[in-house]
Amino acid sequence: MPKQFKTYSRFEGGLNTVTSRRDIADSELSRADDVIVDELGVIRTCGRFTDNTSDYNATIGATAVQPGYGLFQARFDYDTSNNNTSPVATFFANADNGSNCVVRRADNNGSFSDAITLGAVTGSYQGKVIYHLADGFVRACDTNVNNVSTAIKKYGFIKTTDRWLSASTGNAITPGSYAGTTGFSTFDTKLSKPTRGICSKGLRSTTASSGSSTELISSVSGAFPSSTDTELSTGAYHAKNITDNTEDAITGRSSATVLDTASSGADFGTGGESYGVYPPAGTGFNLHFSTTSSGGSWEAGDYEFASTFLYDGNQESLPYVLSGELTVSANDSITCTVLATENRSSTRYADNIVGGRIYFRKKDSDNAFQLFGEINFRQGTRPTLDGTFTGWAAEYANDHFVYSIFVSTSINIDTYESINGFNQDSAFISIGENGEKYQTSLVSNRRAFIANVRYTNPEGVIENRGDKIRYSEIGKFDTFPEFNFLDIGVNDGEDFIKIESYADRLLAFKEKTLYIINISGGSDTQWFLEAEYKTLGISFQGAVVKTDLGIAWANKNGLYLYDGSKIVNLQNKIIYKSSALKDWNSHFTDTSILGYEPTKKHLVLMRSCQTDSEVGDSSDAYVYSFMGKSFTFINDIVGNTVNTNFITDLHNNLSVGSGTNDIHSYDGESDDGESFDIILKNDDFGLPGVAKKVYAIYVEYGSSAAQANAVKFRTTSSVGVGASSGSGGTTAGSLASISCDLTYVNVDRFTTNLPVTCNSFEVRLLSPGGSSGQIKITNVTVEYRPIYKRIT
Repeated sequence: MPKQFKTYSRFEGGLNTVTSRRDIADSELSRADDVIVDELGVIRTCGRFTDNTSDYNATIGATAVQPGYGLFQARFDYDTSNNNTSPVATFFANADNGSNCVVRRADNNGSFSDAITLGAVTGSYQGKVIYHLADGFVRACDTNVNNVSTAIKKYGFIKTTDRWLSASTGNAITPGSYAGTTGFSTFDTKLSKPTRGICSKGLRSTTASSGSSTELISSVSGAFPSSTDTELSTGAYHAKNITDNTEDAITGRSSATVLDTASSGADFGTGGESYGVYPPAGTGFNLHFSTTSSGGSWEAGDYEFASTFLYDGNQESLPYVLSGELTVSANDSITCTVLATENRSSTRYADNIVGGRIYFRKKDSDNAFQLFGEINFRQGTRPTLDGTFTGWAAEYANDHFVYSIFVSTSINIDTYESINGFNQDSAFISIGENGEKYQTSLVSNRRAFIANVRYTNPEGVIENRGDKIRYSEIGKFDTFPEFNFLDIGVNDGEDFIKIESYADRLLAFKEKTLYIINISGGSDTQWFLEAEYKTLGISFQGAVVKTDLGIAWANKNGLYLYDGSKIVNLQNKIIYKSSALKDWNSHFTDTSILGYEPTKKHLVLMRSCQTDSEVGDSSDAYVYSFMGKSFTFINDIVGNTVNTNFITDLHNNLSVGSGTNDIHSYDGESDDGESFDIILKNDDFGLPGVAKKVYAIYVEYGSSAAQANAVKFRTTSSVGVGASSGSGGTTAGSLASISCDLTYVNVDRFTTNLPVTCNSFEVRLLSPGGSSGQIKITNVTVEYRPIYKRIT
């Protein structure tokens, strides 16, 4: 019988430990340690995460890291110096700087500095920070429910230098000599409503003669309504003597026409002086009214008013009911002067407040609030949503008291609810008080979704709602009306761990169950639960990753991919239960994290983001190649330290925060000096029970450094098919150094310790860890001859 040759030239099957070594396919491997199979016909040395000092600063400067949390990346239009350069901004959570949970930011590979302070941690508890990005603002949330003093924050670029445009010149005025700000700032996500504001006919008028410098006596009957007694006695409201450019604090109200002042700045004792009554800085608006008995179509009646704040993204707070009222006769028109206090004693309106709205209704009624006027910090005020703005004026140059005047001739049909889509009496519309938080978040279809929410209920008590998914209004990413929620699997003993979106589907993962919700409908009334899977949940938020091919996730039952239409279990070749650490059940832990490298299309499932002392062999990883649809195994893919969550970064690498100072990246390429260990099929060459004589092993390979004793073999002999010779294998030869860049390949014939008679034969190729160079194998051939001697 002539000699025969068996060639193994395709390795794309990767690791198979489910099937016996004898029965795996020719393209599969019974061992695939520290190698990668992502090219047809090539198996090569793996790469590992390495300290990425090219894309990231060498020192982050954090003092504490929570495993599986804290790393995020975004691209902004401006850098930290306010240059319009579109930098890559990296965020790294310092879980506890000694008192607070703080997020640090660096642009490109620049230095890290504190950017977002989330608040004080509680004792030894540290911040577990997650993020999402919407319309240029990063939202950061500490998910640790023990930290009752941390709050969700938003961070982004704000420019307010073009506010308060003059009604007369069109140029910006500078209230309190403040010309605005430009740059990145941190803001509350809570859409707080105004906290102060009064209205009446006498808030900007002239004084009556009093002879007392401590009293402001108005010449307008009923200028200061009685409901303002308590509010005005705090000393927070301001009385401005416009005539002589002085001011004083208001300390109380003596009557409907008399306000008491602190007598420390202004003298209102002379009759006929002009004055204005202004709210505390940055808290709200005062409204001064006058009515004209012609030119209008108002209905007669007594009206009360409310004001709101408008935040970036046209997000409106709930209404704050103003003290005071206005009596209107039939067919009146109303002139309204909006009074605002900006930058007094360095107190300003928050930079993300862009204005407000004014509403009215019949006094002492429960009617819907109807629109009375709109306030814009840049353009001024107007009586309708599509009207013309009237600009601002300051009482004096650089004065912190500014005003704008508009005229309302008729009643608007717009209401607070018709404008916003939710009720004026809602218990809440946003999340952001201290202690409020969520465990997972995302942005899809121009809405923000948050799940497993801890929030303040209508009774004012903070409670956890693990079964609840809340969603924002369209384009209003901080507005979460109380009725915008999905309750799924209520009281089923599971909480939401992670939500992700793909192809107009929301994938909502609990510990054991996956829900797929169809959110393709333009209205939330068109959404529906599309599917429920009882065994496809996850144990940790880091075990899910979004890829360009779909959503991938891992649990003890497998590695899954949802491509927008179906779910496929990618894991059908790794044994689920055995005594070995490398079986799937033993490898997977409650802190396993999954990442995606987009160029080579690798999924990396690392055993744990904790240290080896907490979880043994924590940084061992299974790598799945979408190219070959195959698994390999990499030992210690990243350093033994606490690691953050994985991110697919904007440099097209898979990156992780490793420890408190470094960001390590994985690009899927081979690295020098890594170990390499593969075992091919235990092959009986299609002749079970027949003896064969093996004469040589041919290896087609490239190696950038010589690899001693790299070619080995193992056999099963006449003792029985289960027995093998040499637990590590018998050495057949060494690999030579061929090309430093692996451009060329050699074909070497190895005959040391051969020929050998056996029942089956398997080839092992290895390079011990710490050796130099890289290896690639393109094919392996075994030269043999059946001798037709029955194995006994």
